[in-house]
Amino acid sequence: MLTLSKKLLLATAMSTSVLLSACSEPKAKEDETKTAEFAIPVMVANIERNDISSNFHTTATLESRNEADIITRVTGIIEELTIEEGDFVEKGQVLARVDPRRYELALAKADAELAGINQELQRLSLMAEKQLVSAQASDKLKYQHQAAVAARELAALDLKDSQIVAPISGFISQRFVKAGHFTQGYQKLFHIVDQSSLQAVVHLPEHQLSFVKLQQRALLSFSARQGKQFLAKVRSISPVIDSRSGTFKVILSLDNTDLALKPGMFAQIALTFDTHEDTLTIPSDAIITLDNQSKVYLVKDNKAVEVVIEKGFVQEQLTEISGELQEGDIVVVNGHHNLKADALVEVLNTKPAVESTITDEVIKESDTAIAKTAK
Repeated sequence: MLTLSKKLLLATAMSTSVLLSACSEPKAKEDETKTAEFAIPVMVANIERNDISSNFHTTATLESRNEADIITRVTGIIEELTIEEGDFVEKGQVLARVDPRRYELALAKADAELAGINQELQRLSLMAEKQLVSAQASDKLKYQHQAAVAARELAALDLKDSQIVAPISGFISQRFVKAGHFTQGYQKLFHIVDQSSLQAVVHLPEHQLSFVKLQQRALLSFSARQGKQFLAKVRSISPVIDSRSGTFKVILSLDNTDLALKPGMFAQIALTFDTHEDTLTIPSDAIITLDNQSKVYLVKDNKAVEVVIEKGFVQEQLTEISGELQEGDIVVVNGHHNLKADALVEVLNTKPAVESTITDEVIKESDTAIAKTAK
């Protein structure tokens, strides 16, 4: 049997429990409502229409299509140099002179020998008319005349070669001699480069052969020319596949009449295989790929909408897409890895449309607070 005091204590405990339950239930509902209204912060971008290309990326070093080592065919002392490294020269311009005296004397000797043979040939032809000389002697003198003519032409050529001239127009990239140096025959004196027409040689994988065509364009970028791209075109395609590397050679030609580029520059090359015009594109960061399926999250009515997409061409930071979406849709580009379908989102990189309304409410609240303080 319970005493009166125990009954009172039990009743008090039960009423306290009921009151605590009644107080805690609204609080739990309030916390649950707050949890349900929590929005995930995201960054967004608009789906746009752009031209996008399929590119093959590779690297190469620029070369000059026309360059030459300039050599001398004569031996002697370099008397004069008329150019320095970096100078531009025209085809046929004199670059250096070798001491010509030895070759002038050789030409004078050849002229004298040829003159003597010519005189003897005239005298012999008169005797041949009178049948005073044999045909054998006449033929021998004719052969001597031919040899003398050839010797004279060689002497004249040596004298001409004592002046070193440019075989092509271009810039002197290297000079290997100085005035007063002794040069021997076929020694390299200069290197000349034509910078107006450049080329890049690339080696592509065998499976890319069907995608490459003559006059196909490529975009080149250089660390020394930041923010600028240069257009090149496919000039030639090797008909042979290198069996050791499984690649084939492609030569890209590049117009450089403004001399903005230099031979030897390292190029980042994007060879364009195909271009899709006016197609839907999004930033590549917006795409989530899992189990060979790609999807994005659109923002509609402040909620995340999951959309499965098909990817097309990828160019730099843009990806071509297709699916149940359209131009102007808002797609999540950052924060989407924490999203689920129908999740509440908060866009961080756009101004809310209700900005002016919020400002008005803040002003009204401030006015009310000031009024109360005044009272």
